[in-house]
Amino acid sequence: MSAPNKTEFTVGLDRLAEELRHLRAERGGPTLSMIVSRAAAMPGTSSLSVSALSEAFNGKRLQRLDTLMSLVRTLLSYDEDGKHCLVARGAPEMGVWRERWRDLDHMRSQRSRVDAGMPVHAPVRAVSPLALRVLADDLVRGYAVALTPVQGPADAYDALAFSPDRHYLALGGCDGVVYLQDLMGNAVTNPLSGHRDIVRDLTFSSDGRLLASSADDGTVWLWDVTFRIPVGGSLPDSEGILDCLAFSPDGSLLAAAGFDGRVYLWDTVTREMIRTLDVGQARVDALTFSPDSSLLAVAGYDGTTQLWSPATWEVTGSATVGKCCDIAFAPDGKLLASAGSDGSVRLWDPFVSGTGNAVRDFSCAPTKAVSAVAFSPDGQLLAGAAMDGTVHLWNSTDGQPIPGPLDASLGEAYDVAFSPDGGLLAAVGNDDSVRIWITPVHRAGGW
Repeated sequence: MSAPNKTEFTVGLDRLAEELRHLRAERGGPTLSMIVSRAAAMPGTSSLSVSALSEAFNGKRLQRLDTLMSLVRTLLSYDEDGKHCLVARGAPEMGVWRERWRDLDHMRSQRSRVDAGMPVHAPVRAVSPLALRVLADDLVRGYAVALTPVQGPADAYDALAFSPDRHYLALGGCDGVVYLQDLMGNAVTNPLSGHRDIVRDLTFSSDGRLLASSADDGTVWLWDVTFRIPVGGSLPDSEGILDCLAFSPDGSLLAAAGFDGRVYLWDTVTREMIRTLDVGQARVDALTFSPDSSLLAVAGYDGTTQLWSPATWEVTGSATVGKCCDIAFAPDGKLLASAGSDGSVRLWDPFVSGTGNAVRDFSCAPTKAVSAVAFSPDGQLLAGAAMDGTVHLWNSTDGQPIPGPLDASLGEAYDVAFSPDGGLLAAVGNDDSVRIWITPVHRAGGW
C-alpha cells in the first residue's frame, strides 16, 4: 500500500470537519463562544478558543488531540436544548473520535516524511574561533543562548525530562507515545508506546534505569530505559486522571496524583500499590519529594500545599500558596518553588507551617499561568514555563530575572527542565519541537 499523500490527508481532514459540524448541529448548533464557555465550566476539559474551533469546524488543520477531545466531549455533554448531560472522558463514544484523530495524525506524519524527502547534509567545517568567543561573551554577560529547535514526530508535547545519566531527553507526546532523543536531538529507535491518550508527565528514577509516565487515559507506566521496554505494563489499581508524578530520591517509591484528589504510591520493585493518601481536595495539581526524602509536598486545587512525612504518612505541615500548577524543591531542600495559576512564581520555606507569606516573590512574572518550574542542579537558577508561550529564568538567591524572557515562540509552554549538569534548559509546549538554550555562566558576585 502506498503512503498516504497530501490529498488523502486533506480529504480525511475535511471528513472530520464535516462530522464535527454534524455533531454540532445535533446538539442544537451552539455558537463558538457558547462552546468555549461550556468547556470552561466542565471539569477535566482543556480550554478552547474561538479560533481553534473555527479551524476545526472548517477543516483548516488537525487540532491537538486534547483540543479535539475537549470539543467533542463538550458537544456530547449538552443535548439539543442545552441541557447538561456530562459524558465521561473514557466513554466509548469518545473513543471513536480518538481513533479518527490517530488515523489522521498517522496520515499527516506519513505525508511529512514523503514531502521532506531525503535529508540534505551540509558540508562539515571548523567552528569559528570568533563564533566561540561571541558565544562565551554572551554566556558570561548573563544571556541564555538559544539553539536550533529540535523537531519531533508528535504534533505537540506536554512533558519532558532529562535522564540523570545524560543519555536521553524524554518527550511526552499528545499522541500517547513517549519519545527518547539523545542530547544532539537525534531520535532513539523504539519509542515507548502503551498509553492511549496525551502523556501529561514524565520522571526518571535517580539512577536513570526507570522512566515513569502518566497520561489522560488514567494509566501510569514504568519503562526500562536501557532496553526501552515496559516493566510489566501499566501499574495496577489507579483511578481517575493522573497527571503528575514523582519518584522518591532512592527510586523505591513512585507517587502519582490528579483529578480525584488522592495520591497513589507504588513500590517500584514489586509494582504493588502500597498506600493512597486522601488530601481532602478536589484534585492534586503537583507533587514532589524533598531531596532528603523527609517530605512529600502535595499541591492541591484549593491553594494549600500539604507536607507529608514518608516515615509516618501523616501531614506534618502546610502552606497557603494559592492555586498553583507546579512545585519544585531546591536541590538543598530548604526552599519550595510554586508556579501560580495567576502568573506568579514564589519561593516558600517548607519548614514554616501554615504560612501564607512567601520567602521571595519573583519579578517580571508572566501575565498568564505559569505551568511548570524547575531549579538548576546547583540551585542558582529557577526556570518557569508560562501559558503565554514564554520561558523565564531567575537568579534564585535574589529573585532577579536573567535577561529575557527567552523567546520560546510557543503558543503555550507546558514544561521546562534543566540537563543534569545544568548547562542546557529545554522547554516544550503547543508545538512539534523542543526549545533548547545554553544557560548563562554564574560568576562570583552575580550573573
